Amino acid sequence: MGNKTPHQAPPLTGPRFLFEALVGSAFFTGYFPIAPATVTSLFTLVPAYFLASSPVWHGLAIVVLFSVGVFVAGDLEKVWGRDPGKVTIDEVVGTLITFFWLPVSIWGMLVGFLVWRFFDIVKLPFVNRSQNLPGGWGVMTDDVLAGILANLAMRLLVWGSTLVPAVHTLLTR
Repeated sequence: MGNKTPHQAPPLTGPRFLFEALVGSAFFTGYFPIAPATVTSLFTLVPAYFLASSPVWHGLAIVVLFSVGVFVAGDLEKVWGRDPGKVTIDEVVGTLITFFWLPVSIWGMLVGFLVWRFFDIVKLPFVNRSQNLPGGWGVMTDDVLAGILANLAMRLLVWGSTLVPAVHTLLTR
């Protein structure tokens, strides 16, 4: 996440910049001074919890936010430098993917949050390499892959928890 500002930024100013900064920073949570990605992911738990009961809307939200994120992150990279910390729409998408089609409880959301942050921070080699994709694709894709890994890990946890009914009840709705 180098914040190396390009020598010549495009004319991204005024209302367009404000809109892209609002969307790209996930309603300005990306401006949080400490751990903006984690803060954004925490805020995203609320819509993720409610979207989990409607896979169609949940999936649609992921596709739309990813598509918008690629465009907006690409533009904001030109202003703020490569994979800027303020751009956290990728965290929103990764968090939503983590909980896609998973009937988890509030406790399951907290466990999933920790699993998601683990995969997003550790970045397995193939996830890390995806950051080299051009523009907004690199910003968004690593979080999509980390979200998929977190979703699969959560599925294993939920499935494994069936062996201990009390844990399964705690993790699922």
